[in-house]
Amino acid sequence: MIQSIEAFYAGVGEYVAQFELFVKKHALEGVAKADHICYKCGSKESFEALRELFEPKDVSVYIYQAMISERRIAYIKLKKSIETSIGTIEFLELSDQKLNGSQVDGFDHIELYPTRISYDELVEQLEMSERVTKVERLHHTTHDIDTGGGFLARLTTGPLIEKIKTREMV
Repeated sequence: MIQSIEAFYAGVGEYVAQFELFVKKHALEGVAKADHICYKCGSKESFEALRELFEPKDVSVYIYQAMISERRIAYIKLKKSIETSIGTIEFLELSDQKLNGSQVDGFDHIELYPTRISYDELVEQLEMSERVTKVERLHHTTHDIDTGGGFLARLTTGPLIEKIKTREMV
């Protein structure tokens, strides 16, 4: 489990580098935009400790927490953003342990969405050379690609913050 904000940013670098190789391989610059990075927690205690690390105003702009799929999800707007070649990541999705206890602590995915082509076109483009897995959830459907070691590039139709504003904050 991450013990400090410095350790978070040090750890995220490895996954951003892996994501950058995926972006370059598929020439996604100008075609898609990076939205957020997700860190999944292996326990309730891990979730609460990590959320607490991001609560100070010098670390985050705000934290929005909701229950999604019967677990807590904290959506955190970072003060210090994470740069990628397809956009600045300003958000961290922090996911509490699933009810079935199947998660371990670690970075899980970077979510991205198309900007110049349709969602279906992006999925089709990536299916030509990648194993793309369609994942249907109650709150949204995504297409996931393992970029190595279980870390995913997760395709979605648009920014998560917009979904939160329209679905959660009404």
